Amino acid sequence: MTNPLRVLVACGENWDSPARLPRVLQNAGCEVDVFCSATWGLAQTRFIDRIVEAPQTLDEYVDALRAYLEVHRTSYQWIIVADDPLLAALVRRANEPWLADWFPVDPASSAVSMISSKVGFVGAALASGLHVPPSHICSTFEECERAAEALGFPIVLKASESYSGLGVRAAHNSGELADAFREVRTPLVVQKFIQGRLGNTIALFDHGVPVCSMSSYKVRTWPGPFGPSSARQFMSHPEAESVVAHVGALTGFHGLGAVDWVRDESTDKLVVLEFNARPVPTLHMGPLAGVDFSVAIRSMLEGNRVIQEPAVANENVLILPMFPEDFYRAATEGTDAAFETLQRELEGYCDVPWDDEPLLNYHLRRRVLKRCFARLGLSDPTKQPGQLDSAQPGEL
Repeated sequence: MTNPLRVLVACGENWDSPARLPRVLQNAGCEVDVFCSATWGLAQTRFIDRIVEAPQTLDEYVDALRAYLEVHRTSYQWIIVADDPLLAALVRRANEPWLADWFPVDPASSAVSMISSKVGFVGAALASGLHVPPSHICSTFEECERAAEALGFPIVLKASESYSGLGVRAAHNSGELADAFREVRTPLVVQKFIQGRLGNTIALFDHGVPVCSMSSYKVRTWPGPFGPSSARQFMSHPEAESVVAHVGALTGFHGLGAVDWVRDESTDKLVVLEFNARPVPTLHMGPLAGVDFSVAIRSMLEGNRVIQEPAVANENVLILPMFPEDFYRAATEGTDAAFETLQRELEGYCDVPWDDEPLLNYHLRRRVLKRCFARLGLSDPTKQPGQLDSAQPGEL
């Protein structure tokens, strides 16, 4: 094997979701450095080579990252921005020269607005012909009222700068519209609510070209109906690859991202909702969808672009509860039905990282997760079926 490729994963806030990414990178033959506090979730996995200790305050973090890269930039073949708060902080400094040769889009281009602002993305998507819900960009309540009248209820309000569903509200009438407007910061996007199954297509983009992708439904979300996924179900759709190709061409994005969509139940078309310009938690599940992001990453970093096409999913594929998201959901709901659903689905596939003891212990230090494990009888890893390493590509 050639010399390992060195990658830096930068995480500006203590998000748990990027902690599954280093495994995918190491499987690609990469040396993995993480730039974050050693106490954070990303630093707990055994699939990293070194931790570069960083400040925990975001502004101080960005200054430290700049200083670090001024010395070590040439050591890395790829620098990954792993969380939305850091991406937003870097966007505010997009005119600074140190970002120029590694930021996921050209920092001098309009793509910066597309990847950091829902207003920017929707405006560009509409202009380019990407299939998005009928939308209005609003700054006042009166504009929202006019948008609701034009679109008809139900509608969805989305703060331009928000993440994890925190800035999204639905309104089914004028009273709910007033409540939603008070809770969502302006400027915002008002969109027609499209009835159908929610999902996304995750992709690795090589300077705007998707080289590996997989699609799945968001079977459950946590916390709340607009929050991140807690359970997935892989699927295929004839429009999925053209959708991510369109987004890639529009933004020139380089790296790992995900296009959120709704499968319109009246037309069976994919209607694009937004673009998440960062890695998402399920990348390590790629073999279950018939693709291997590790292989794609290795090929991309070596300059040998290899396109992987996802397998066509069967109709009755497994529902895959995500760790730790669906475990927290079950514990938060606390009902027999919540635990029974999770227990039943774990018989087909278990996402608990039994082979990553530091990461598992990090999560189990939280009492709510310990109680969840006890309720599910998950004290013995040797009894757990459906491990990822035993899954065959496309078998679901």
